[in-house]
Amino acid sequence: MDAINTYEPLSSRQQKKLNYLQYRFTPYFLIALFAGSTAIVRAYIIPEWSTWFHLFSFIAQTISLTLIWHLIKWLSKKLDSKFPFEDGPLQRMFIQVFLTFLILTPIVVTSMTLAQGHLPPIVTKPFVAIVVMIFVIVIFLFNFSFYASHFYKNWQVSIEEKAQLEVQAAELEKEKFTLQYHQLRNQVNPHYLFNTLTSLDGLIHTNPQLASDFVQHMSKVYRYVLQHKESEVVNLEEELDFISNYIELLHIRHGAGLNIHYSISESAKTKGIVMVTLQMLIDNAVKHNIVLATQPLKVIIWDENDYLVIHNNKQLRGQIETSNNKGLKQLKELYGFLSDKEIVIEDTTENFTIRIPLL
Repeated sequence: MDAINTYEPLSSRQQKKLNYLQYRFTPYFLIALFAGSTAIVRAYIIPEWSTWFHLFSFIAQTISLTLIWHLIKWLSKKLDSKFPFEDGPLQRMFIQVFLTFLILTPIVVTSMTLAQGHLPPIVTKPFVAIVVMIFVIVIFLFNFSFYASHFYKNWQVSIEEKAQLEVQAAELEKEKFTLQYHQLRNQVNPHYLFNTLTSLDGLIHTNPQLASDFVQHMSKVYRYVLQHKESEVVNLEEELDFISNYIELLHIRHGAGLNIHYSISESAKTKGIVMVTLQMLIDNAVKHNIVLATQPLKVIIWDENDYLVIHNNKQLRGQIETSNNKGLKQLKELYGFLSDKEIVIEDTTENFTIRIPLL
């Protein structure tokens, strides 16, 4: 069997090192490429020159262009502090190009003067004019490369800063929704405690044994809340152990008016869920619907395709106090940060179904 090549992405440090090497050595590669191209053209135009002379010309041209590059690089570095691009790119480019020609023109004129009388007949005035024009274009290109490099670096920095700001904003948004969720959870607990204590007070006088069972289930519920008060996501199996005690309390309170059943696969139990999600959704169903022995509220919970499905029949109350759907909205926003799958709600005239992505 052939070996499979896997691509491993570069780390941030390796990418920066690669970018630095490319930035540092690309100019020399381009200079050598340009000198090599002109050497080939020159060998075609002036075949009477020997191969060694063409090679010497290539080396001399490469060295000359490299020196010019370093001169412009030095000028650019000096001008960065006195005439930065931010203060006026056109003014800075004009000054840099002017100083480059001011330094190089005497050197070029002197070299051409000394070379007169030693040049081949092909080096006529039109030929010299073309060479000078190419020289001027090269100088402009060298200077413009610093201008382009400066703005490329600034663009790259701005992109990185923008990405960092977006990450920070997302983290802050998540922290905000997490805080809102914890506030909501803390609001549910006192409300739940009030209802359970009211039910317990009635049971103490009418059915002491049932009252004792009620207290045991309630203690397990609060022990779970206290053990996981700092947790955001818990194991579904733990949540089911908690919710089984919570369901017993609801059955004691509502009797035959409330039927809650769940069937969860073993594979789903190993996955995660936001703490007290099931409690909040069951409470939401009880709060919005009539719960009577003659009109029982039926809640069924099962897992399906990496979702936890909570389904109940609808028999809405005539008036619902403190119902603003705030809890469900915050739960959706929190799951939006924790999973790439969204909470799915199916609300019909007869049934209400909500699908929670397992984490």
